[in-house]
Amino acid sequence: MRSEPNLDKRHREVLSAIVRHYIAKGLPVGSRTVASETGQSLSSATIRSVMAHLESEGFLEQPHTSAGRVPTDMAYRYYVDRLMQMAQLTPALAKFIEKNLGGDEVPNEQLMARASHVLSEVSSNVGLALGPALEEKLLEHIKFIKLPDHRILVVIVSKPDLIENKVLRLADDISQEELDRSAAYLNAEFRGWSLRTIRLKLFKKIEEARELFDHLLQSVARLMMEGALGHDELAPLFVEGTARILEQPEFEDVHKIRQLLLAFEEKAKLIEILGSLLHSSSPGVQVVIGTENPADEMRHCALVIAPLRYGSRIVGALGVVGPTRMEYDRAVTTVEYVAHLCNRLLSVN
Repeated sequence: MRSEPNLDKRHREVLSAIVRHYIAKGLPVGSRTVASETGQSLSSATIRSVMAHLESEGFLEQPHTSAGRVPTDMAYRYYVDRLMQMAQLTPALAKFIEKNLGGDEVPNEQLMARASHVLSEVSSNVGLALGPALEEKLLEHIKFIKLPDHRILVVIVSKPDLIENKVLRLADDISQEELDRSAAYLNAEFRGWSLRTIRLKLFKKIEEARELFDHLLQSVARLMMEGALGHDELAPLFVEGTARILEQPEFEDVHKIRQLLLAFEEKAKLIEILGSLLHSSSPGVQVVIGTENPADEMRHCALVIAPLRYGSRIVGALGVVGPTRMEYDRAVTTVEYVAHLCNRLLSVN
């Protein structure tokens, strides 16, 4: 991959005008339009020369022989990184977002559903919200309750959440006394640990001290093997406003629509994409444009996401998906603000 050219002021001015106009109108941009956008500060001949150079460097392309130019993914990347000015949320819009997210007592899954809806409404794109997976939550308290037919009710109090429960079915019987001892051990030794880390730690103990296992750890191990602390469970993902993106002219192509809808339907793939982006080095809002997307189905889209945090830990994500011709300034500001509010609500919950 060649390095990104360093554009001078004139080239930046023309490129910015083209990107902004194309985002607003969705039509190829000609030199006369650029002259109007730049306040007639450059002659048409100069603008045509600059546009030709930008095209040769990979920032612009010409969809038809007689048409103007449209930005490439490279142009959008340069615009987002170097030219874009952040939009400011109006007080009315900020109030709308706060009202629709709800107050401090909103359960986390409901908060994620509301966040995806708000993001879609405000950005006019698809809103995404990925909640914490069970195994990523922090253990506050666990209780096992014996049920008939070798079944065990597992009640988990975790952060950032309230209470979750699941029913396990064991091959062999286990007494309520053994269950109480197992729960007391987990609560005493692992309170504040993530459920995944607890599971890994227990399996490591099993491997290191197989011959020295006492009856208590054997009971705990049985419960872990049956999934008491979660295993390979997908995090809850909320997708809102899919129809909005299909209204965009970029998705008149049936093949593109089919690919994109498949990506939205395969939640496991979307979760994998979001997870891979969250584990990158960027701490804040990320903008992924076109061919930068790890999934082929989303190579015609832009993704703006931010991590959700509980303390210093990343426990989820939210963002918007739209065409590469996206109002990036508005999307970034909106995602950043909604993430800030959700992080605050997660800490309260």
